[in-house]
Amino acid sequence: MNNNNQVFNTLKPQIKLGHYNFDETYEYELGTDLEWVKSLLDELEENTDKEDSTYERSEFSCSLKIKRKSGKPFGDHILIWGHFSSKYQAPCVRCLTPTPQEVDADFQVSFIPKVLETEPEFEELDDIFTENEEFDLYFHDKGNVDVFEMLHENLFMNIDHFPLHDAQCLGLCQECGKDLNHGPCKHQKTS
Repeated sequence: MNNNNQVFNTLKPQIKLGHYNFDETYEYELGTDLEWVKSLLDELEENTDKEDSTYERSEFSCSLKIKRKSGKPFGDHILIWGHFSSKYQAPCVRCLTPTPQEVDADFQVSFIPKVLETEPEFEELDDIFTENEEFDLYFHDKGNVDVFEMLHENLFMNIDHFPLHDAQCLGLCQECGKDLNHGPCKHQKTS
């Protein structure tokens, strides 16, 4: 298993197809020791108050299996099987309290040559079937595969975009901003 190969030590990593042998599988374990992986976690927590006493340190890991293939109809292409998991905190959409979140997902993508993007049979496809499996369809530009964008997209398609720290959260007063979970404010109607 390769661990943090040089290609992944750059700020925005790209796989170059020419660095991979055909039909050979390469495996990688990626974590927050890589700046670009840490930047994904930082983006997940960009609106989280890390000074809040309830904030907990976050985690993120990703494993990739990469295989280069060639043949009709996809030409020189690459298959990626991936898994990521993360524990992080995001602000509650009602009261902004840091809220523990988890994401754990598998993904499969194939990068085929960008010149095929305008071909009629690929114009409206979102995925392809190869190796007896279905892969989300991406395109590589002259053998350069943008790993960061692919992982970024898959990560943000799988997170909860409306986290609540509690289903009964009362939110913030729209007038003064007081957290109504800690009691009413002068702007709230009393019954």
